[in-house]
Amino acid sequence: MIIKNIEALQAQMKENGIDLYYFNTSDYHLSEYAPEYFKTIAYYSGFSGSLATLLVTLDDVYIFVDGRYYIQADKQCLPHGIKVIKLGQKDALDPISFIKKNYPDKILGLDGKRTSIKFAKDLIANGINIKSIDIYSDLIVDRAPLSDDPIYELEEKYTGLSRYKKLYLIKSLLKDKIHIVNNLEAIAYLLNLRGNDVKYTPVFLAYLIISDKEVHLFVDKDRLEKDLQDALKKDGVSIHRYENFYNFVKTINDSNITLDENKVNYETLVSLNETNNIYNAISFIDNMKAIKNPIEQSNVQLAHIYDGVALLRFLMWIKDQDKSLLSEYDVAEKIDSLRKEYMADDLSFTSIVAYNENAAINHYAPKPDDCAMLDNNGILLFDTGGQYKFGTTDVTRTIALGEVSDEIKMYFTLVLKSMFNLSEIKFLKGLSGSQLDILARKDLWQVGVDYRHGTGHGVGYNLSVHEAPPNIRHTKTENGSENREILPGMVFSDEPGAYFENRFGIRCENLLLCLNDENNEYGQFLRFKTLTLVPFDLNLIDINYLDEKTIEVLNAYHQRVYNTLLPYLNEQEAEYLEELTRPI
Repeated sequence: MIIKNIEALQAQMKENGIDLYYFNTSDYHLSEYAPEYFKTIAYYSGFSGSLATLLVTLDDVYIFVDGRYYIQADKQCLPHGIKVIKLGQKDALDPISFIKKNYPDKILGLDGKRTSIKFAKDLIANGINIKSIDIYSDLIVDRAPLSDDPIYELEEKYTGLSRYKKLYLIKSLLKDKIHIVNNLEAIAYLLNLRGNDVKYTPVFLAYLIISDKEVHLFVDKDRLEKDLQDALKKDGVSIHRYENFYNFVKTINDSNITLDENKVNYETLVSLNETNNIYNAISFIDNMKAIKNPIEQSNVQLAHIYDGVALLRFLMWIKDQDKSLLSEYDVAEKIDSLRKEYMADDLSFTSIVAYNENAAINHYAPKPDDCAMLDNNGILLFDTGGQYKFGTTDVTRTIALGEVSDEIKMYFTLVLKSMFNLSEIKFLKGLSGSQLDILARKDLWQVGVDYRHGTGHGVGYNLSVHEAPPNIRHTKTENGSENREILPGMVFSDEPGAYFENRFGIRCENLLLCLNDENNEYGQFLRFKTLTLVPFDLNLIDINYLDEKTIEVLNAYHQRVYNTLLPYLNEQEAEYLEELTRPI
């Protein structure tokens, strides 16, 4: 089927005079997680991961993936004759360099609504001829529909700020500029609205244009109840049909326009009149959204209490099971059900449950008909999260299912120590994620091991589980978020790991909240508060690889987990938690 899909696309390429066609995993809003409607890379390659680039030529097909997806891309794409280019490996070229070297003077087709302005400009700057055209949509059979679920309001007791106040703050910063926003999370945040258009991320398809005087929302109006439409209009929001956005953009003349070239699509730029002055800048909304206000900070701590109780119940459940009768998918289903049965509205991403060698695949997710059976030995990694009206969670634990080797214990202990190396740092204000990243890698580097993913990503508030800034990593990203300053109120993950292909994988992950610490003659110091409240498996720790300070930190963390969760537990749960959090 994949090969036939590719052949049909190549026929359309020939008909339209296109030598290569480019796909990414985004939607019209350049989202990391897109609605099923936009899963075109999966349709033309079989690859189901959340991030990749696909390049189809008249003779070959190439998929570009980073280190998280090396193994997955090999398994899903190679059987279809698709060539896997592993970014980060020696001699591997990024898509632009690859096109420039191997296909000079060729016509590259792409969908301008799904391509960022920044990427399109980079293509042009490298002498690549681009043609914005959608030649693929009419070819897709049984395409998933877009959501028509109602859009709903998130109350101020959860958001901490009213829609009117948020709009007022942004308007006051814009002055004489018009701000164009494609990003779904920014729009949902600013308007205190949520939807179900993207699986596990409560956003809705919309565009926004805002100035110091006007706010224009482009959305499917039929999904807004009359009371909500009236409330939006009362706060100064004019509502337009979603499909009228580009025509409206064409009417903007002689204006100063600010937009983020990484988050606004190329079709928007093409639609803008040349009489406008266009400024590329990170959105004020993104900065506001990343820094959680006091109500959000308080609420998200409650979300992590609920999350901790749900995962404690999972740990109690699995200890009594004959693991040989369980599959990875069974375990994922159990974690998901326990989280939803307690307080979660939804998951925050597809649950990762990986046994032994599957845990070496960073973003592996079991399927009912494609997963491993467990056994009463080895290790199990589970990386899961929930969406609560109180916030968004993301936690990873690796647990022993029975006997494990000394080697596994060594690496688990080093990964755990690496996580605490970052979470316990006190540092001067002004540092960025790229400067902090080494803290979580240094102990693993000492034994010649690294992990091919960032140490930490920002986490939204009842929004995307991946939110930038902040970004804790030493490698460069397209939007440079790793160089943005870490500020009080930001929430992000701390998740080092160790992965050995075809053998095992280990990861430990907590979420951290950045807070002010002391202010003295050297300046303002910052620190982190750990939000996650889930015990670590003490059976996997080799104390020979821990220093006294880390032992104190671990014991103090476990004591806080116990004290915080205790009021929410029954007697049996409390006894089991006491055992899991015993001092070492």
